[in-house]
Amino acid sequence: MTLRRFYFCTLSLSILFGLIGSCKENNAKKASLSRIAITNSTENTPALPQSQKVHKSMFVIAPNGLSLRKENAINSERLLLMPLGREVRVLEEVTDDSLTIENIRGAMLKIEYQGNKGFSFSGYLSPFPLPNKGQSIAGYADKLKKLFPDVSFSSKPTDPDFHEGTIDTFRLPARSWSEAFFMAFAIYQLPKSFGFPDSKGVAQETIEEPTKPTEAWSSFMTITRTENNFKSIEYAYRAEGFGYRMLLTRPNENSFEIEYLSFID
Repeated sequence: MTLRRFYFCTLSLSILFGLIGSCKENNAKKASLSRIAITNSTENTPALPQSQKVHKSMFVIAPNGLSLRKENAINSERLLLMPLGREVRVLEEVTDDSLTIENIRGAMLKIEYQGNKGFSFSGYLSPFPLPNKGQSIAGYADKLKKLFPDVSFSSKPTDPDFHEGTIDTFRLPARSWSEAFFMAFAIYQLPKSFGFPDSKGVAQETIEEPTKPTEAWSSFMTITRTENNFKSIEYAYRAEGFGYRMLLTRPNENSFEIEYLSFID
């Protein structure tokens, strides 16, 4: 099958990432994990009540790590860099979510990391732990489902008329496009050089990977928008002998879905 046919075949793959609403205040004390009061400014989603408790533990989803800063300011002295996937302990509730960094809305959150206390941008923190090194996607989904019952995962072979491969469908309760985006890229180990895109812009935009490997035929991200709101975010990679594509969509206000197609020639 030609590369052109692959792209046309996979363009229709849809993704569903279930964004489930935050816990009610009267259940906050019972919940082991509760929602953080931030949203992505590009999503037109109401912020959670400021009295809502934050998660006691959260995880770094910034691809290149997240700074722990001395004071409650984005330009404050950096104490250290927390790598992708590291766990932090939240010390205070979120009282403001008016800060926007790299198209992501959030707040400076007081946290503790390995005995060090400081502040970090909440837009790069998530209640979802990332997969362990070498862990299968199915095994990771099973582990995650124990913490978040609304998580679901399925995997099936590709159509016999297509290349040999698999199609994963991963549902995950997420707060925002940005959280779903960084989770998808982390779960499937997609390039770290892509930043979170702006929801405002042309109807469709293609961004080539800034550091595309020499062996890659293609490596790009496509953003589709409707009236300055995301419709889908796709990533596609093709090289000799194999390829894959990730498609992230939001079918309704409370759901995201990731579908990941991989194949070999």
